[in-house]
Amino acid sequence: MLPALVLATVTALDGGAEPAGPPPGLACLPKWYPVKAVKADAGWAMRLPDGTTVPYDDGKAKTPAELVESPDMEDTYGPPYRQGPIVPVTAENDGPGRVRYYPLLEAAYGSSKRQVDTVRVTFFGKHVMVHRRVLEPFNRVMARLDEAVKRDGSVLPFLQKVGGTFNWRKISDTDRRSAHSYGISIDLNVARSNYWEWQRPKAPLVWKNRFPQAVVDAFEAEGFIWGGRWDHYDTMHFEYRPELLDPACRGPASP
Repeated sequence: MLPALVLATVTALDGGAEPAGPPPGLACLPKWYPVKAVKADAGWAMRLPDGTTVPYDDGKAKTPAELVESPDMEDTYGPPYRQGPIVPVTAENDGPGRVRYYPLLEAAYGSSKRQVDTVRVTFFGKHVMVHRRVLEPFNRVMARLDEAVKRDGSVLPFLQKVGGTFNWRKISDTDRRSAHSYGISIDLNVARSNYWEWQRPKAPLVWKNRFPQAVVDAFEAEGFIWGGRWDHYDTMHFEYRPELLDPACRGPASP
């Protein structure tokens, strides 16, 4: 788990009165990432470790395609991520976590292949590379999965023949970095997975999944989101995005 950082102390621009606090989605980020919430002329912003300040909410209305290509940090929280029983995803563009804010990921994990600090771990018989900052939650996931396999041996084949972890690359047919570039993702057994790009015919999308609840629960309990919660389903894929699973980031009024 990343070390918590204290929010920057700031004053309002109207004579020094105490400003209203940052929105929950920004206020909680220093718990998970090396950033600070600061008050700017146009509203709340996020200060990155190199001193760059970026708006939390740029105020722009975006199409689904624009959300993926050029989001602000606030956009990454919608639609909200939903844990619990595995259910089919039928709503169009329902992909909680598919929108990624890359300045945040680069600040935490590195903006080049050389900067990504990976360590080797053994995941059910296969050596894989993960970012040092996610090693502790990753180890906790493996402990949970060990217990799941002891309870039900049918879980084990989903955890063997892992598809991959760290891989500095772009998402196929895009200019966007894969989350695997940062060492925060793992693809489990490809042969037991379903992926929307493999679907024939390609439209309409029909959600499919074979992964058991126990595997999903183990990852989500430690801050990893699951690609099986997306309409563009990718059931092998788990990705460390703890802010999307932290109730404090959603705030009391959020669903």
